[in-house]
Parts: sequence; C-alpha cells; structure tokens
Amino acid sequence: MFHPNGPTLRELIRQALSSTKDGYDQLAPKFDYTPFLTPQWIIKATMEELLRENGGKKFESSKDFCTGTGAAIEGLLEITDGMVLGIDWSGPMIEEAKLKFRSQVAYRNNQSRRLYFICRDIFEMEPREDAELVTCFRALGHIKKSQQASFVEKARAALRRNGIFAFVTSERPKWYQPSAWPYFIFDAVMKIRNWAIKPEFVMYYINFLLPDILTLFDKENWSEVKVVPLEINGKQTELRLVIAKKK
Repeated sequence: MFHPNGPTLRELIRQALSSTKDGYDQLAPKFDYTPFLTPQWIIKATMEELLRENGGKKFESSKDFCTGTGAAIEGLLEITDGMVLGIDWSGPMIEEAKLKFRSQVAYRNNQSRRLYFICRDIFEMEPREDAELVTCFRALGHIKKSQQASFVEKARAALRRNGIFAFVTSERPKWYQPSAWPYFIFDAVMKIRNWAIKPEFVMYYINFLLPDILTLFDKENWSEVKVVPLEINGKQTELRLVIAKKK
C-alpha cells in the first residue's frame, strides 16, 4: 500500500486530522505516490468515450475541476485543440501540476501555450461560459450533499451552449454487499471524526452516486444525460461515466 516515495502512515494520520484543504496541501508533494491518484486507465477510457460522444472531433476548450496534481490533464490535452484549464483550491497541488507540465504551461510571458492552472475554490468562482468540456475526477467524495446542486451549477455555468460536463462515479452499493462494507465503515468513521474534530475533513465514498445524482440535472438546464459503463480490456467495470449536455 505504501510507496517508498509516498506519505508515511504518520503523515496520512496528520492529514486526516487536518481540514480538507490543509490535508491536501500537506499531501501535495507525495500525492502522485498514493492510491488516491486517478488511475490512467480511467482517464484513457473516459477520453476515448468523450471523443466518440463528440463525433470523433476534438473539443475546442476544456476545464478540469478539482484537478489536483493534474491526473487528467494529459488526456485532456490529447482531445482538446484549444485551451485546457486545471482548477483546484490547493496551492501546493497546483504547483505540483505546474511542475509536471512545466514545458506546456502558459505563463504571462508565453501566451502561445494553451495549458493553464489556477488556484481557486470552485464554489467561489464566477465561471465564464466558454468551455466546451468540463471534467472532474475522483473529487466527488469531497463535496457535501448540501453542495452537490451548487457544484453541478458551477459546471453548467462554465460551459457554453451544448457543452458537456463529464465525471466518473458508480451505482450506490447495497449494504448487504460484502465488497461495499469497507466503504460504509470508512464513511461511518469519517462522520464520527467530523462530529468530534473540527475543522472537518470531508471525504465520503458513498457520495455523489447513481441514481440519486441524476436528479441534479433538470430538463430546464440540461438537454441530455447519458450513463456509460467504463470498460478495461473489453470488460465492464462498476464505474460509470456520466455525460451531461447543457442546453
């Protein structure tokens, strides 16, 4: 479980006792060596499906919400012709992403490059409706239930007309499924931790799941919502790609 370059158990405990933001600030330099990094097969399968959804054409511009150290950025650069923007509220995580893509990041003195990163809280943003694609990977567990509708609205506000909001989730597991017990136990422990210790560290596995989240995509603002099973080596997984198209 522990990579030689990754965080120690002591560091993970210290992170879990911090706030959500402070915890990830601390973890940033070693984040890519943790199990929390989005696996590249998920990114690859998602990008392939999004290209199919777009008729084989590359997107004109993309934004990656809660980008972290930029796990999705390479995939987005491959399927986007124009600007790619990574957004995260953790400054140290953004700095790690900039280091990873330093040869492609656009700074003020080189506007010809098309990759940008900004440190910003998604909920405090006033996005421009200029992206053809918005994605989010492995950050949905950090979004409180009370914030989920607002999060979807922020994605909608960042999209141009007919733009796509895409994210990966899964079906809500049944409590009697043994494979789901670790997730239910983790969430229960996290709720006790957040009741007993402040500030909160928000991370829940049984969160932002199908079918409940489909109610967040009303017909007034979204023209179509697709749920596509993700495959690896030709075999379906329990993961589902949700593709929502803005009206």
